[in-house]
Amino acid sequence: MSETHIRQRLHEALHRGGHKVTEDEVADVAAVVLTVVAELTAELVTLIADLTARVEALEGAAPDAS
Repeated sequence: MSETHIRQRLHEALHRGGHKVTEDEVADVAAVVLTVVAELTAELVTLIADLTARVEALEGAAPDAS
C-alpha cells in the first residue's frame, strides 16, 4: 500500500457516517496504538535477546573450523 492510499483510507474512515471524530477520540486511539507499539517493542527486545543468546551458545558449542 502506498502512503497516499493509506491516507485516503484513513480520511474516508474518519469521515464515514454522521459521527465526526473529535480530537479527544483521536488522542485516545493514538494512546492505545502507542501502548500496543511499546508492548510489541518490549516483546521484540526480549525475543532478540533470547535469539542472540541461543546463537552465541551454538557458536560456542560448534567445533572450531580453523
